[in-house]
Amino acid sequence: MPRVKRDIPVEPIDISSLEILTFQERLAIGIERLKAERGVTNRVLAEQLGVDEAYISQVARAMRDVKLSTLDKMQREWKVVIEDLLKVTEADLPRIAVWKARRRPKKSNETSP
Repeated sequence: MPRVKRDIPVEPIDISSLEILTFQERLAIGIERLKAERGVTNRVLAEQLGVDEAYISQVARAMRDVKLSTLDKMQREWKVVIEDLLKVTEADLPRIAVWKARRRPKKSNETSP
């Protein structure tokens, strides 16, 4: 059964939030930008790198660390500079807002009384 995309309330974010992004989040945003620019899917990117689609999906959602060898493959296969994939600008703010809205809140380890 196909997933139904739900409307996600997106709150605007400001430029100061860019400073607190992790390496994984910056790379995920860069991959999303690359996919949008080239009109490709995770499957296509995975095939180009010779990795599993699930791996690229997890990296693109900032749920998995990426190996240096995979970063090197990205640079060569996609003809990009790694710094460009990690660079986040004001133009990325709408993409970041949607990306953050899609992320599920972390579960609390505390139990209710």
